[in-house]
Amino acid sequence: MVRLDKFLAEESSFSRSDVKKMIRAGRICVNGSSDVKPDRKIDPETDCVTADGMVIRQTGRRCLMMNKCAGVLSATQDARDRTVIDLVDVPYADKLFPIGRLDKDTEGLLLLTNDGMLSHNLLSPAKHVSKTYFVIITGGPDEQLQARFREGLDIGDKKPALPALLMFLSVDGDFLEEHVRRGGISGEETPLPSGMVTPDQMKEFCMKSIALADYARCGENECCAAVSVTEGRFHQIKRMFAACGREVRFLKRIAMGTLMLDPELDPGCWRELTSEEWTILEG
Repeated sequence: MVRLDKFLAEESSFSRSDVKKMIRAGRICVNGSSDVKPDRKIDPETDCVTADGMVIRQTGRRCLMMNKCAGVLSATQDARDRTVIDLVDVPYADKLFPIGRLDKDTEGLLLLTNDGMLSHNLLSPAKHVSKTYFVIITGGPDEQLQARFREGLDIGDKKPALPALLMFLSVDGDFLEEHVRRGGISGEETPLPSGMVTPDQMKEFCMKSIALADYARCGENECCAAVSVTEGRFHQIKRMFAACGREVRFLKRIAMGTLMLDPELDPGCWRELTSEEWTILEG
């Protein structure tokens, strides 16, 4: 059971103050009766609620997987630029918000939801949910670069970035094993943070979620890599490579935790999560 004004504020574009005015004007009905009050308790599954004659139904928990394209903002609205919400044509789009953000020029996996608790669990620093990216950077593969990522980098914040996992890829999608072995570290390895994916999981993400067109972006004096972090600092991936004298030329998120980007999703496209994917997120 839920309060009528709370239900309408969550399931429509009306604010609670709008709802109260509409109730006083007799524009809100429950089971055909306009004799209602804002604090009336209703059962969204059995009671019929209408606003100006339009039936308001319970949306329920929603989560969409999007392959974000470059050029759109990870926001709900913007006065100048298109947002990821503008790409979604569902009746409940105005109730969705992105879980975290990707830079305007960054592509890849972005989740859109109306579930605040799901968003909190995926973004909370205490949860250490990893984010895995495909990157194209200047220069070639370098074990010392892997070592620096594994140790944690000073990127100009009060605290260094937590250790990250970095692997190099060839332009045809193979792993450069000589640079992957032991994470490029000789001797005792720096422990990776809780929640970090394993090298085998990272390999699976790369094999299943990176398109051939992404590898084709790699140009002369550039190389491909995959990197996983358990933080979400501002421009973190770009700043980590910049701290090592490298420039990120292309960036695409391919996984959150162990949820992989669907390779069938073209840039700018989206779909509902499957029941199996819900299980992955909530596991």
